[in-house]
Amino acid sequence: MSAIASRLASPRFQRKLFWLGGALLVAGVTTAIVTLVWTSPKVAAPLPPPGKVQIPVKEKTVPIDPAAKVIGERFIRTAVARKNLAASWVLTAPALREDFTLKRWKSGNIPVVPYPADLSRPAPVKIEYSYKDRLLLLILLNPKAGDTTKPQLFHLGLHAFGKGKNRHWLVDYWAPFGAPKIPNG
Repeated sequence: MSAIASRLASPRFQRKLFWLGGALLVAGVTTAIVTLVWTSPKVAAPLPPPGKVQIPVKEKTVPIDPAAKVIGERFIRTAVARKNLAASWVLTAPALREDFTLKRWKSGNIPVVPYPADLSRPAPVKIEYSYKDRLLLLILLNPKAGDTTKPQLFHLGLHAFGKGKNRHWLVDYWAPFGAPKIPNG
């Protein structure tokens, strides 16, 4: 008998071959199940019937309402500068004011980022957009003389509420633009 034939006839070798074959069979069945069950294409939901194409409406840009400009300036002089907070409370829209009462607002712990702005001269302003009922401005505030705070850009958003004689502007957004400035040492 040859060496290969005697090896195949060995009961010990046959047991090893049996276990190896069983392991290969389990691996093959597992691979087949994973491939067929988990990676099979899912049946997509049927698409809705074709209908009217929705085209976004481009809003008409309008000049800034002078009343909105006045409200924005008052907001910076009061809420941002933290002076006369009671006056700033009535300038803020419900979205910005959240659930603050006037008493809580006057505490100064409000959702408005403060800044020690130089209010003696106008701040440079860039109009991000200006539509009939809303506008967004980019404002560069410079610190008061002697203050070491760096100049900072802020976004100021205003929204018009009411109609006719009851129409009025309120501030609904105030946030620093870009990364916050980190003071040195």
